Amino acid sequence: MARNLRKAAARPARRRGVPGWLMLVIGLGLGIGLTWGANRYLQSSDRPLSGLRTLLASKPEPAEKPPAKPAAPAASAPKPKLDFYTILPEIETVLPEKAAKPAKPVAKPESETGVNYLLQAGSFSNPADADQLRAKLALSGLEARIEKVAIEGKGEFHRVRLGPYGSVQELDNADGRLAKLGIKAVRLKLKKAGA
Repeated sequence: MARNLRKAAARPARRRGVPGWLMLVIGLGLGIGLTWGANRYLQSSDRPLSGLRTLLASKPEPAEKPPAKPAAPAASAPKPKLDFYTILPEIETVLPEKAAKPAKPVAKPESETGVNYLLQAGSFSNPADADQLRAKLALSGLEARIEKVAIEGKGEFHRVRLGPYGSVQELDNADGRLAKLGIKAVRLKLKKAGA
């Protein structure tokens, strides 16, 4: 009997724990689950932390405003890195609403010969909405096209445009037809490519 006790004391005690491979599988499962959950949370449409990010990113207003300094001359203003701000107004300009007809016809200025006019009936983030408006216009006898435009920070938009028209009178006629359909269009003046 003493011999049996010595053998039992000489053998190391076996642990009855969880096997290592099972711990590995559990760890991988938790890691994948947490990653998936965090991705879903951050990609959700309501963005619960966006307000906090905006608050932290914005600069706080000082309680008291310092005395106003005289305005610096325009020459010292920093030049924009992109020429987009100057190029776009040269190419595409929004026209004002159709005014009452003038008493006498105004001659077309010579500088207007390199100009086309467009009507933008709508701009949609969903291409199906743009296609639906285009179909409505086609049923009314107006030919429209859809232009896809990517706007930085906002995504892709699908513009429904009519034209180009060679004169303001043609533009006014098409705008009147859109108004009868209940569509308020944006009137655009577009320089021709070679002008």
